[in-house]
Amino acid sequence: MGQVVHWQGQPYLVTALQGTSAHLLSQAADGEDAVVLVEALQNSPGFRVLTEPGAVPDSTVTARQASAAGRGLGGAGLLDGLPGKAREEVEFWLDHVLEVHTGLPGFAAPGTTPRACYDPQHTTLRDRYEVKAAELRAAHHPVSAATVERKRLAWLEQGVWGLVDKRRVRGPSRQGRVDEKVVQLLWKVHERHKNRSVGTRSRLFEFLRRACVKKFKKKAEKLMPSRATFYRLLDRLNIFCGKETSHRGRDELRAEPPFALSMPTTLGEQVQIDTTSLDLLGVDETGRAVPLELTAAIEVASRSVLAAVIRPKSSGVKTGRSSRRHGGRATKAVDALMLLAEMCTPQPMRPHWSLKARAKGSGLPYAGLVQADERMQGAAARPVIIPEMIVMDNGKVFAGRAFMDACAQLGISVRPACYNSPTHKAIIERTFGSVKSLFSQFLPGYTGKDLHHRGKRVAGERLWRIDQINDFLQQWIAIGWQQRPHDELRNPFLPSMPPRTPNQVFAAHVASSGYVPLALSAEDRLRLLPTAWVRVTEKGIRLNNRTYDHRGLGPYRNAASGWPGKGQRWPVRYHPYQPEKVWLEDHRAGAWVEADYVYQRLIGDAWSEHVWDQATAAHLEQGGSTRDEIAIARTVRSLLERAGQGPARNEPRKPAPVDRGMHVGPLPGEDPYRGIPVPDYDSVASLPIMDSDLQRMCQASGQESRQPGSDPRPQPPSGSAEA
Repeated sequence: MGQVVHWQGQPYLVTALQGTSAHLLSQAADGEDAVVLVEALQNSPGFRVLTEPGAVPDSTVTARQASAAGRGLGGAGLLDGLPGKAREEVEFWLDHVLEVHTGLPGFAAPGTTPRACYDPQHTTLRDRYEVKAAELRAAHHPVSAATVERKRLAWLEQGVWGLVDKRRVRGPSRQGRVDEKVVQLLWKVHERHKNRSVGTRSRLFEFLRRACVKKFKKKAEKLMPSRATFYRLLDRLNIFCGKETSHRGRDELRAEPPFALSMPTTLGEQVQIDTTSLDLLGVDETGRAVPLELTAAIEVASRSVLAAVIRPKSSGVKTGRSSRRHGGRATKAVDALMLLAEMCTPQPMRPHWSLKARAKGSGLPYAGLVQADERMQGAAARPVIIPEMIVMDNGKVFAGRAFMDACAQLGISVRPACYNSPTHKAIIERTFGSVKSLFSQFLPGYTGKDLHHRGKRVAGERLWRIDQINDFLQQWIAIGWQQRPHDELRNPFLPSMPPRTPNQVFAAHVASSGYVPLALSAEDRLRLLPTAWVRVTEKGIRLNNRTYDHRGLGPYRNAASGWPGKGQRWPVRYHPYQPEKVWLEDHRAGAWVEADYVYQRLIGDAWSEHVWDQATAAHLEQGGSTRDEIAIARTVRSLLERAGQGPARNEPRKPAPVDRGMHVGPLPGEDPYRGIPVPDYDSVASLPIMDSDLQRMCQASGQESRQPGSDPRPQPPSGSAEA
C-alpha cells in the first residue's frame, strides 16, 4: 500500500488490499480507478513498480525485484492455509520490514511522513536495521539487527511468503528432522549387515552410532538422533528388525491368566536356573564351528546373574545303527554342578579385563565384603549369594541324581517348574532374551532365533573360540548386567526414584540381612563332580575306554568296596572337562586317591571328553576299535595339533557336493557295442589288388565249363554279345 505501479500503460496508486484483490487509484488525468486480482496484476505485461508517485517507469528496478515487491504487498492469498499464529507473525514482520524499507509502516495513512530515524533520505539501511532491532528488544522481542536484515532480504526475494516461519509449514518428510547425511549412512550400515542374522533395533542403533563416530568425529554427538527418534525413523524408512520380521506359525504356549508371580523379599530366597540356546556359533577344541548353549542362574530379588557357563552343542556321528553316537556334546550335569560351585565362590578378576569390572566402585559394599570374606579382595563385580531354593527346569541336566545330591549337600531345596509353564520361571526366561539382545547379537556368528532370522554366511564369519566367548560373557555380566539399571528394581516406597542396578539392590539387602560366606574345600568340590562306580583291576581303573592307574590304588585292586550292593565297585569322581585325572573315594578311611591317565604322555596337552569322542569317531571310521586306546590317544594329539594350526591359508575351500536326489526321467538306452573291444586300425591288412585281365578270366572260366560232364551245346564265340 502506498506504492505507485505501472499497469496497462498508466501509473496507479495502491490504496487498499482486500483478500486477493488490490484497489488501484489512477494517477492519469483521464484514467479510471480499478480493482484487480493481485496475481493478474503481477502477471500482466509491462507491470512495474515505480519509485515515487507521478514518476515514469524506472528501468533500474529489475523484473524480479518488482515482482517480489508486488508479492510482498498483495500475496495475502498465499497465507490462507497457514495457522492463525503464523499469519499474525507475517503481519507483524510485514509492518516492520516496510518501515525499514520505505520509512513508513504498512498501516500508515496517506500523507504521513516517516520518522527521522527511518527516513530513507537521511539514514542508511544499516542504521535502520539497528534502530528497528533496538525498538523490538524494548518491546520484549529479542531480535538482532542481522535478523531484521534477513527478514527484509527474504521479503524482497520471496514477497510475503519470505516472512513465513518455515517451521510452521514444514511437511512431514520421510526422514523427519534427522540429518540427510545420517540417513544415508544408516542405509549403508543396513546394507552392510543385510546378510547377517536379524537382530534388534538396539543393535542397529549401536552400529549407526559407531559409524557416525568414525565418519563425523566430534560432530557425531550432534548429528546422532536420540533412540526414540531413531526408532521412528526406522518405521518411516520401512527397516524392520527383531520381532517385526518374525512369522509365527503357531501361538506360543502361555499360562492362562490369572496367575501370580513370586515376589521374594530376601537374597537367595529364590534362584532360577535353566539352559537355552545362545543363538551363536563358536569354534570348539577341534576347530569346528558349533552352536552354543547357555546355562545360567539368576537371583530373583536382586536380578543378579550368579553364574553362567557356555557349552557347545553338536549331535555327533554314528558308525552303525546299533552303535553308540560318538562326538556328540551338549550341556551336562557337571555344568549344573559347576554353577553351584561358582555361586558360592567370588569370581576373580582376570588381567586383561577392564577396570570397570572390579567389585570396588561397582555399587557393591566392597569394604564390608572384604572384611567378611578375604576372597572378595580384587574380585569381579558379581555378588556371592547362597541360594535357599532353586527353581529348575525338568530337563535331565537338572533332574539327575548328581544335581539333586549336590543341592542336598549344600542345604538347598529344589522345586521343579510345571511342564509347559514358562511363567513359573519367567525371570530366567526374560533374562535369556536380554542376554541375546544385549550380548549375542553383537558378536560374529550370531544366527538369530530361527532360520527366518539367520544370515546367509554365518558359518563363514571370523568366529571366536568358545573359551573366548565365555570370557567375554563373564566380563559383560560384571559390567553390562550387574551395573546396568533394571526397570524392575525400583524402591517401592519411592517409585519416582530412578531404577537401581542389581549390585545396588544387593548392597541394600546385605545392609539389612548380612553376608555369611561359604568356602568350599577341596573335598567339597570333589563331591560335586559326577560319580562312576567301577572296579579297580590289576591294570587300574577303566572309565570311558580309558585306563587310569597309580601306586596308591594297590589296596583297592580286586577288593570289596564295602558299599551295600556294590561289591568290588568303588565310587570314582571324574571331570568331563579335565579327564586327565580321576579320584577314588575311600569312605572308610576318609581319603581320596588320585589316579592319572596312563597315556597322557602321548597327548601332552589339555584335552576334554569331547575331543576324546571326536578322536574315537575318527578312529572308528578308519576301521579301528574302541579298545585301541593308544591309537585313539594319538588321534587326540593330532586333532589338537591340527586345531591349533588353524585352516591353511593357501588351501581353497572346496564346494560341497550337490545332492540331486533320485533320478527323474527316462532311463538311458543300452549301448549295442558294449563289450566289443576297440579295433586296432594299424593291424588291419589291406585287400589284395586284382591286376588280371577280365577277358582272360572269362576264357579260363569257359575252358573249365567244357570239361566232361558239362553242357554239350556249342558255346558262342568269345567276342559275341552274350560273351
